[in-house]
Amino acid sequence: MSRSYVPDPLETALSWVWALGTAAGLAMVALLAHTEHSSAQVQLTLSSEDVPLSDGPV
Repeated sequence: MSRSYVPDPLETALSWVWALGTAAGLAMVALLAHTEHSSAQVQLTLSSEDVPLSDGPV
């Protein structure tokens, strides 16, 4: 007679937490990489004429 495996509810919950945490972490890394890439492109396109001068004394 064979018994079917019934997962422990705690094991299932921890598996979901791990999976969601991994997905959120990968999304954060992708967002940070995209933000860094975008800001590097903006800095390369700026020139001294694009920077506004301040109104007060320096």
